[in-house]
Amino acid sequence: MRVAVSGKVLRRNVGGNTSYTQTLYTWLAPLGVSCEALVPPGDGLGGAGRQLAYALADGLLWPARPGQADLLHFPADTGALIGSRVPIVATVHGVEDAPVPGLARALWKRTWTARVGRLTRVAGAVITVSRHSAGEIGRVFGVPAARLHVIPHGLDATRFHPRDDGDAATLEPFGLPGRFVLYLGNLDPRKNVTALTEATARLGVPLVVAGGGFLGSGPVERVLAEAPHARYLGQVPREAVAPLMRAATVFAFPSGHEGFGMPVLEAMACGTPVVTSDRAALPEVAGEAAVLVSALDAPGIAAGLRSVLSDDSAAAELRARGLARAALFSWEESARRHAEVFASLVEGGGTRA
Repeated sequence: MRVAVSGKVLRRNVGGNTSYTQTLYTWLAPLGVSCEALVPPGDGLGGAGRQLAYALADGLLWPARPGQADLLHFPADTGALIGSRVPIVATVHGVEDAPVPGLARALWKRTWTARVGRLTRVAGAVITVSRHSAGEIGRVFGVPAARLHVIPHGLDATRFHPRDDGDAATLEPFGLPGRFVLYLGNLDPRKNVTALTEATARLGVPLVVAGGGFLGSGPVERVLAEAPHARYLGQVPREAVAPLMRAATVFAFPSGHEGFGMPVLEAMACGTPVVTSDRAALPEVAGEAAVLVSALDAPGIAAGLRSVLSDDSAAAELRARGLARAALFSWEESARRHAEVFASLVEGGGTRA
C-alpha cells in the first residue's frame, strides 16, 4: 500500500507529532505500507512562509492531485480542506476547547479549530490517541463513533529504557546538577512551566527545562531566564532526550491539557518517577504509575514533587510502576492497528466529499 503523507512534520522536527509520524512509518514498512512525503516548494522557508505553503498544499493541492498514492494521511491535526479520489485519514491528537488568553493565540486557535474540523469532515477515518481525545473530537466536531479510531502511541524501547550506558558523554555539555527536576516539552503556556518554576524554587531544587518556544511563550521564557535555580536548554537534540530523562530525579509534566502526553510515558520507560496533572488524557496514560496533581498552581505542583523528592521508597515504587506501565505501549501494535484502518478504507473505497 502506498500512503502519501504530508511532509509538514515528517520533514522537520516539531516535537511529538514528528516523533509519532517518523516512528509510525518505520514500523509500518514491514507491514507493506510505504510512505511518500508530500513536499511543497515552500518547504525550505521558515516561519509563516512554510506554514502558508503547507496550508495551501495540504488543504487543496494534494487532495486534488494525490498521484499514485492509495491513501492520503495527514498526521498532525490539520490537512485536507476538500475531498479526494483516494481515501483520506486524519490523525487528530487532541482538541482543547477551553478559551485561550491573548488575541494572537485566540485567532490562531480559531483558525486551527476550523481547519481541524474541515479535515475531520472530509476524512474517511479519524485516528486519535486516547479515549479522552476521542470524546473531545466527537463532541467538538460531531465525528461519529464509526469513523473514530482510538490507537494509542507506542514506545520506542530502543531509546527509552533505564540503562544509562553512554549517557555521560551525551550529557556532559549540559553541565547538569546532580539532582534536578526535569520538564521536557514545548513552552506553550498551558503546560504550566511558570508555576513549575515557582514550585521548584519553593522546594530549593534545581529545574532543567528542555523544549522549544510556542505562540505566547515569551513570558515563560523570561521567567526561566530570571530564575537562578532554573536552566533552560532550548530544543535539545533527539539523542539527548532519553539521557536527560534518565538523569532526572523527577520528571514533571503539569500540563493543563494533553491529547496523550508522550513525555510522561517516555520518562516512565527510563525509570524516572513522574509527577503530572490529572487533566485530559494524562491520567489515562499514566494510570497508577505517576503522582497526579489536581491544583496546577505553584503550591499544588510543589506538594506533588515533595511527595517524591522527600520519600525514597515512594520514588522507588513509582519507578517500578512506571516501567511496568510503559511496557504496555507497543509501536508494533500501534502500527498494526493503523494498517488495519488504512486497509479498510482502501479496500472499501472510503472517500468523502
